[in-house]
Amino acid sequence: MDSTINKKLEVGYFHSQRPEMLKYIPENAKRILDVGCSEGTFCNMISRPDRELWGVEINPDAAKAASKVCHKVLVGDFNSIFDQLPENYFDCVIFNDVLEHIYSPWDTIQQVKLLLSSDGVLVSSIPNFRYISNLITEVVVEGEFRYKPEGGILDDTHIRFFTSKSICRMFGEQGYEVLVHEGIRPCKSWKEKLFINLSFGFFKDARYKQFATVAKPISQ
Repeated sequence: MDSTINKKLEVGYFHSQRPEMLKYIPENAKRILDVGCSEGTFCNMISRPDRELWGVEINPDAAKAASKVCHKVLVGDFNSIFDQLPENYFDCVIFNDVLEHIYSPWDTIQQVKLLLSSDGVLVSSIPNFRYISNLITEVVVEGEFRYKPEGGILDDTHIRFFTSKSICRMFGEQGYEVLVHEGIRPCKSWKEKLFINLSFGFFKDARYKQFATVAKPISQ
């Protein structure tokens, strides 16, 4: 197993809860796929007797734990297990902090279209590179772009970086209609809030550490 994954497993990387993402899961979604389900913490939060939960997890230890919550867990990265997933089946496919770890996320969300039911949606949470703390502390003040092993926007396992605009553009270019796009996990520092307020709206998107997006394939 990769040493980086091992380290993050030890510090609780696979135990994180995402209660702020609960409201984006459609109430009527019955068959749900959580890509990067970790130990099944989020699946446990959305579990209901009338729901069928699937998970995809690259870490075998975390996948084993998730299997206690999900009806089925496939071990591997999304591309390697894609052929094992049923087409036109899922009402909701979730990518909570996953797409930024994929070399070609646009190809990934294009593939997801084959898995979604007629009313199915893709739900994602993606870090915002323009987050005020990242923008000022890392880029402006330090003039540096240093990857970090402890997580965050410059996590050393992140391959792609996004802003609010580029997230929406990615979905649009891949044939999705963005139904919901909202900033989540806002900054707490009064200094950062003041800076944003004084920018006359130019940095309003920098208030949020991540963006939650709900997108639906456009009918052809």
